Amino acid sequence: MHDRRPHVRPVKERDLPQVAKVAAANGEQGPSSAADAGYVGHLRRHGGFLVAELDGTVAGYCGTRPVGTATMLCDLFVDPARQSSGIGRSLLDQALDGRTEIFTFSSRDPRAMPLYVRYGLVPRWPLLYLAGAAAAVPYPPGLRARAVPAGRAADTERGLTGTGRDADHAFWATMPGATGLVVERDGEPVAAGAGENAAGSGVLRHLAVAAGADVAPVTAAALAGLGSANVRACLPGPHPALRGLLTAGWRIEEHDHHMSTHDGLVDPRQVLSPALA
Repeated sequence: MHDRRPHVRPVKERDLPQVAKVAAANGEQGPSSAADAGYVGHLRRHGGFLVAELDGTVAGYCGTRPVGTATMLCDLFVDPARQSSGIGRSLLDQALDGRTEIFTFSSRDPRAMPLYVRYGLVPRWPLLYLAGAAAAVPYPPGLRARAVPAGRAADTERGLTGTGRDADHAFWATMPGATGLVVERDGEPVAAGAGENAAGSGVLRHLAVAAGADVAPVTAAALAGLGSANVRACLPGPHPALRGLLTAGWRIEEHDHHMSTHDGLVDPRQVLSPALA
């Protein structure tokens, strides 16, 4: 009998066009998706990126990244023509083997959540993709967000949280209009992050807020600090700034589900990157 199980292996340079093709077939695009060779390279260097090969072609891929003590499942996509055939399970069996602290942001595809539940992940809260006017939410005058180099933002985040994200800040710095951010209260840093301001539209990719800081106004200052009239950001459902943003007219454009093997692996007080957390 012919063995139809895929061959799961680390991605190679020659695979990148086929990986991008599978990404595009699943509606994945942009610099934080596998359609971008730079993103795949980032995961190869600082995490893991596997492909499932079938009949000589890439039928699916899976990316992971260590975040603190946990493993983030960043990507899991299968060629739509080959979905529901066990390719996703084959990728996860290898990518998550031996891992006990795992989290992801699951799409609303009805097949995704049951698959992750089989690996011990539990739905926790929605991750909301928001857009709105940066100036719509006021914040106290003692707060100020400053654009800084990526390395400065990474150093500040490490000092505030004890967690080093140097490689991720360096990756975010490659995006068009990229900037690091530091939010200060009366001259003292209370948050650090990364964002973009390109063609008058901003994105707050990541914001880590110090323990004990008032998260909602700090987040509002960071959004305004990008210098764009309109900004997009991803906030957890429990995020303290959510109510104020929605009251100010921000809209929810999309949402994923945060799933994890253990509660508390991801801090819902932060602005998150669905690709890198």
